[in-house]
Amino acid sequence: MNQQDKKALENHILECHSPRALYGYMRIIGQYLKYIGENRAKTAVYSNIVDYMGVLRKQGMHPKTMRNSLFAIKMYYQWLLESGFRDDHPCRDLYLKDKINRDMPVESLYTKEELTDMLTGYAGRLPLMRKRDTVVLSLLVHQAVTNFELIELKVQDIDLQKGTLTLPGCVKTKARVLPLKPQQIMLFSAYIKYCRPLFLNKNPKANQVDKEAFILSRRGSKMSPTSLSAIFRKPLSNGCKITIQKVRQSVIAHMLKTGADLRIVQAVTGHKNVSSVEAYRKTEMEEMKHIIQKLHPLQ
Repeated sequence: MNQQDKKALENHILECHSPRALYGYMRIIGQYLKYIGENRAKTAVYSNIVDYMGVLRKQGMHPKTMRNSLFAIKMYYQWLLESGFRDDHPCRDLYLKDKINRDMPVESLYTKEELTDMLTGYAGRLPLMRKRDTVVLSLLVHQAVTNFELIELKVQDIDLQKGTLTLPGCVKTKARVLPLKPQQIMLFSAYIKYCRPLFLNKNPKANQVDKEAFILSRRGSKMSPTSLSAIFRKPLSNGCKITIQKVRQSVIAHMLKTGADLRIVQAVTGHKNVSSVEAYRKTEMEEMKHIIQKLHPLQ
């Protein structure tokens, strides 16, 4: 795809979607064009796209990711149609029936011991990044923040005098103010005073967004979803791999196990609907069922 067409497609996507979503949709479309060929894609028919979705299915792609892929491909063909490259839309009426499993995988959540080990036993690659990563882990384990909240968190959202953290919220979570743990105040103070300036020094072209961001990449810029996910590539000493979303899920599940009220957990985690929190409570019976099945003598 030449630069002119690429820019036109991007503008088409930006008419209805945010710049943050643009990267993901363009990546999906690029993968599709690479597989099927750009010339063939422009003349593709319904069966060609069905075949491509079958390829993704065989690769083990999650049903939700497959739906996102189909959505992006539909946008591509809508752009071709509106731009006059085609006079039809080959997959407008194509819908996937792959069932999305929304059950909480309780058996794979982190134990309290593993969460504690993350805070005390994590050893990053370099001292500077290790201190930043410890700050991130602290926010995950103590405040159960989301990926988006970590990325959007600003220095001004940390009030060390009051000992509070203001989370911006997003589409799925509400904005909220949470208390910091005593040990976090010293940790964050040292990070803001000594570590964060060293990250910014690596970015001579830092813009206002970079200067305000609390968590910075190793190049001194605001974190992206990709760079945030790449932080914890190295597993813990026990082989446990750290996944940000899984940490949040584990913290919520343990809060409910200790008897915390649903409304309090909802307020802390920022869920907009209490039913989202209830899903974690339902997993207690599922966990018991899993243990019984695992230990039953006739298994």
